[in-house]
Amino acid sequence: MSTVWITGGGSGIGKALALSFASDGWNVVISGRNQQRLQEVCNLSTKIRSVICDITNQDEVEQSQSEIGAIELAVLNAGDYRPGPTLDCSTNEHRNIFEVNYFGTLNCIHAVLPEMKKQGGRLVVVGSLAGYIGLPNASAYGPSKAALISLCESLRAELQDSLVTLQLINPGFVKSTLTDRNNFNMPNLISAEQAAIEIRRGLQGDRFEIAFPGPFVRRMKLIQMIPYRLYFYVARKLRDRNDKRR
Repeated sequence: MSTVWITGGGSGIGKALALSFASDGWNVVISGRNQQRLQEVCNLSTKIRSVICDITNQDEVEQSQSEIGAIELAVLNAGDYRPGPTLDCSTNEHRNIFEVNYFGTLNCIHAVLPEMKKQGGRLVVVGSLAGYIGLPNASAYGPSKAALISLCESLRAELQDSLVTLQLINPGFVKSTLTDRNNFNMPNLISAEQAAIEIRRGLQGDRFEIAFPGPFVRRMKLIQMIPYRLYFYVARKLRDRNDKRR
């Protein structure tokens, strides 16, 4: 039976994916730092087991990978989020976000990729539409996801002739404990269960990017194409609108 390792599996997209894979008969291993949350997910299915792992600690990641054993699919979903203006986030907070979102994911890639290149497998990295362009009040989070997107683009090019399929997941706003920190309107907000459906559908093929929801993806791709002067005008209007709603 196939085994999938899901980081950040105690809540949100990770939890929804764990339950989805388990319902289809996969052996599911979830990891994270919060043992109680992981256990609560494990209690929902006998096909799910947990491994405590702080992905910012390379030794813990390698130890966890050894404990998990052979896997056919790795979903590197663990992440952190800190909204707010740039100066409201300390340099340490910016650094911590990168430690989890970028370097933590990179630790996991280094742990699973060598064996996957020998045996084959699918490596899935969860980025974000916030990595497309600099957004107001996202200067700690957005750049970490932009770095992940760039990393995956480089890695996909390197793996083109290998046994590994690399895919990048770029969700929009997904209801979770992280997005609950936002105090602004989140367009096209979807549930974690809806996100899991989109991801599972995308994993049936080998398309590099799996981005959703469609209306928000199209909006963000359009914003990427417009001149900076127009973009900053739109960004100011959105900021002013959200300020009025608070």
